[in-house]
Amino acid sequence: MRPRPKSLENAVRRVHGATYADQVHAPLKSFFWKIDMAHYHACESERVIKEALESSEHFSENDPGSVAISKALILGSSPGASGRDIFAAQFKAEAHIIASAQALHSLCDILSVIVYWALQLDTAPHPPNAKRLNLYTISQSLTKLTQYMKTKSLIDAVIASSEFKYLAAYTNTTKHKSLVPAMLSASFVGDNRNGMKIREFSYANHRGETVPYDWKWSRDFLDRDNKALRRNLLEIFYSLNCYFT
Repeated sequence: MRPRPKSLENAVRRVHGATYADQVHAPLKSFFWKIDMAHYHACESERVIKEALESSEHFSENDPGSVAISKALILGSSPGASGRDIFAAQFKAEAHIIASAQALHSLCDILSVIVYWALQLDTAPHPPNAKRLNLYTISQSLTKLTQYMKTKSLIDAVIASSEFKYLAAYTNTTKHKSLVPAMLSASFVGDNRNGMKIREFSYANHRGETVPYDWKWSRDFLDRDNKALRRNLLEIFYSLNCYFT
């Protein structure tokens, strides 16, 4: 069951007063809106490819996935309406991948704002800059506040996770450096994977280390990995309620 943002806002209002409750009001609404937005774009990325294949006369419903994608790759590089439709679907799918990733990555920053005001971190020793809040700065601020160790440990687990590291690298690269191409792909080895695949890239993390990231199926990124990250972010949210009960 999804937590109720109004419950946390009311709890903050009761314990810390109207000023702090007003500060968490908009971020709380945005947090859950961004969760839905990330999920929407993830679903749309899959849908536009499937719809393009199903609407083309060149594909049979009996085609295995890898065969259908292989046909799509050939058509996409050919002149004509079918090729344009496949190319357009690939473009839309890639746009939805980027939009889903950016929505989820911003969710981490929005959650940082919620934690900052809900736990009155503006009154903490050496508080983080309220204009530059993120999971890293929030974690550092919680280091000496032992009463909030549960929330800190959950934040640290997200920061250390492979899902968050890839998301941060992919999003920051596509926002600030260059696009990371995603394209239709098919594999006929192993489990015969097919669909959109994100190309390999490298990224200099916050410690200045250049980390390489391998090719990744978009379905793994948008479904498995990002579902895990959303669950972990919600756990951080749940932990805030514990301090007001």
